[in-house]
Amino acid sequence: MIDRKCYPELDLIMWDRADRLVSEEAAFHLYETRWRYVDQKRLKPEEKAMITRLATKYGHGVMLTA
Repeated sequence: MIDRKCYPELDLIMWDRADRLVSEEAAFHLYETRWRYVDQKRLKPEEKAMITRLATKYGHGVMLTA
């Protein structure tokens, strides 16, 4: 489980969810579908690394952003 409070951009794109913890797969899906709301300039190295790891694990190395 991922604590959204540890990742500022994830926290922002979860505006319509009250849960603090989210599964890795759900987090990947949120990043993928709401990528246009992610401020890539504000991504911290830890969050970038997590996104890369999630894309490798759940997206087979690819993140399909709309």
